[in-house]
Amino acid sequence: MNISFFNGNFIPHEEICISPDDRGFLFADGVYEVVRWYGKQFLDIESHTKRLKRSLAELRIDWTEADTFPSIAEELVTLNDLHGKQALVYLQVTRGAAIRTHSFPSPPVTPTVYASAREKKISQKGRGPGINVMLTDDIRWNRCDIKSIALLPNTMGFQEALDNNMQECVFIRNGIITECSHSNIFFVIGDTLYTHPESNYILAGITRTSIIRIAGENGIKVKEEPVRADDLHVIQEAFIASTSFEITPVTGIDGRKIGDGSPGPVTNLITARFEANLLPLKG
Repeated sequence: MNISFFNGNFIPHEEICISPDDRGFLFADGVYEVVRWYGKQFLDIESHTKRLKRSLAELRIDWTEADTFPSIAEELVTLNDLHGKQALVYLQVTRGAAIRTHSFPSPPVTPTVYASAREKKISQKGRGPGINVMLTDDIRWNRCDIKSIALLPNTMGFQEALDNNMQECVFIRNGIITECSHSNIFFVIGDTLYTHPESNYILAGITRTSIIRIAGENGIKVKEEPVRADDLHVIQEAFIASTSFEITPVTGIDGRKIGDGSPGPVTNLITARFEANLLPLKG
């Protein structure tokens, strides 16, 4: 039996009942976080909690118990017998249930809080040979820094990529590559690793931060500067990064081969160092 967390209680997943008046259902008025469990520990759940609190504050959702996220996640791992296994814990907080109106409920209502855990190993598909990705216009709103549950443009872009036999879509805004549907993207040009700077146009990924740190520790120059879509011809390596998929090499973009068509030395080095850092967390 799968156990989930709902509004303060740990209960069987199938017993959860969410109001049709919930603003997450009506307006996508909420935020979420996903953290990976490696068997013994979570990876940097403190940073996930900090980002959760920031997203809540930006949307003015007052969940006063946000600091309990780590303990909720730990309890879900235990209740679902996930010790020694790889798993993902998902948490979602909406503004709560209220009569439908565009303004915030007045007086405020209690937020709806839901969390679940499931076994999820890192997919090995594409991690060796690399994946192909598709460029698409970034039609998302201008607050991509908020980890909002309003992900329709992301899902539409990702599905379009799958329909074209590609494994991720890469967003372009005003000619500049921002990020992907559910990952950040990095490029190697010359001796430098590039990624879009933190701004309202990208989500500040937790894995992204780890990669920047690892690169610095290993003498790899990093520039948080945008790369233009018309500069694909100068890119020697590329890879995407996220909590769910860690680091995955990109060997083709919109039908153009990147480098020699195989994961490059910088990608391989960062991947190896990242995986080495995970060893103490694994069961």
